[in-house]
Order: sequence, then C-alpha cells, then structure tokens
Amino acid sequence: MTAAAMTERPAYAPPQQYRLTFTGELRSEWTKLWSLRSTWIVLLCAVVFAGGLGALISANVPDEAAVGGADTALAYAMAGVSLSSVFVAVLGILTVTGEYSTGSIRSTLSAAPKRLGMLWSKALVFGAVVAVLFTVMVFATFFMSQALLEGTAIGGVSLGDDGVLRAVLGHVAMIVYLALLAVAIGAILRNSAGAIGFYVGVIMVLPQLATLLPWEWVADAVPYAPGNAANTIALADTSSSALSLGESWLWMGIWLAVAYGLAAVLLKRRDV
Repeated sequence: MTAAAMTERPAYAPPQQYRLTFTGELRSEWTKLWSLRSTWIVLLCAVVFAGGLGALISANVPDEAAVGGADTALAYAMAGVSLSSVFVAVLGILTVTGEYSTGSIRSTLSAAPKRLGMLWSKALVFGAVVAVLFTVMVFATFFMSQALLEGTAIGGVSLGDDGVLRAVLGHVAMIVYLALLAVAIGAILRNSAGAIGFYVGVIMVLPQLATLLPWEWVADAVPYAPGNAANTIALADTSSSALSLGESWLWMGIWLAVAYGLAAVLLKRRDV
C-alpha cells in the first residue's frame, strides 16, 4: 500500500453513544405489553364479562324489584364493570411480575439502569390502555343496559340526569385507579401468585370482612381502605356516602402515592 493510499484512509469513527429517553421507555413498554398473548386474552375477557354481565342482569330484572333512583339503575348496568376490575388488576400485576418470573427484567434494567423510568413508563402505558378501553366499554355497557331497563320497575336513566355522567366517568376512573394500584403491588412483591393473592385478599376481600367485626372504629376506617376509596366517585348521589367526592379523590391519590413511593424505593434498593 502506497503512502498516498494510507493518507486517504478515512479516520475511525467511534460508534454513536446510546442515549435512553423516556419516550423510548414508553415505546418499549408499549411493545412488551401488546406482544404478549395474555394481554389480548385478559382484556377481551374483561370487556366481554363487563358488558355481558351488565346486559344479562339488566335484561332479567324481577317484576317485584323496588323502584330506585339513578344509582340503582347504574348498579344493574355496571355490576360487571366492577367485577371486571379483577381481570385488569391481574394483567397489571403480570406486566411487572412476568418479567421477574422469566428473568427478562435483567435486560430491562440493563437498558434502563436508573430503574424508575421503567416503573413510570409501565404505569403510564398500562393506565392509558385501560382508560381508553374502559371508557369505550363503560359507555357502551351503559347505553345497552339502560335500553334493556326501559319499561322495567327500575327504569332507565340518561347521561343528562343529575350526577349520571359523572358517575359513569367515575367507573372508568375507578378501574384505572385499581389498575395502577395493581401495577405498584406487582412492583413491590415481584411475585405473580403473591401479588394476585394480596390484591384479592387485602384490597378486595378484607375490607368486606372487616365490616362484620363488632368494633365501630373498624367500620369507620373501612371506607378509607385502598379498595373502597374510589366507591364514592362511581355514585350519582353521594349525599349518603361515607366519603365526599373530594375525600374520595384525595384518598385515591394518597394510596397511589404510598404504593408507588414504596415500589420506587424497593426498586432502587433491591437487587434484580
């Protein structure tokens, strides 16, 4: 090789340094969420269960059913929506614990060494998916169920009735809140069976069992429990509710802050 050829050789260009962005983390979590077959199956089950159960109950109102207000009609229509939150919570837990069970969490945290961005992006992506899906499903279930309730003793209601639109949107907000809470529980416990058992046992069942205890202070505390704090926002008439609308939103925020604060601390301090 001549000296002239050597001088014409291009200088070595080092590889471009990889820079992680929060947008990239969101895109990664979006891809991971929708690439799993369980996402499609669980969300489909949640939608079919919520809409199907609401329609089934609304179509079979007994003739002797007591005449009620807007909340009675909403209770018939949204019975499946509240129960379908279990499907959503399980999926929220699995979005975190599934990576721990397969070991892929090591790759995730290697790509995102600061760790907390991974937690926030998981919560944001999953919460957004649940919000969009359940907004469509809740309104579709409402209109279908109210059409079936027309002519029954319960009677249908419309979105223009006092407090009804807020209550319908409240059901959406309640599901999103429980979904986000489930993601945080999964991040705290890191085990699918343990996190699901904790959610069902502590968040759902324990507050109901606590009402059977003879102590008055327990009954006073039950409305503030994580699983009950959102109940008020799903009511059209909140006058007889244990919590006001403001208190309900406040306690939802408190529980999410506590759960994600603990999840963040543990995620930073624990080994993978």
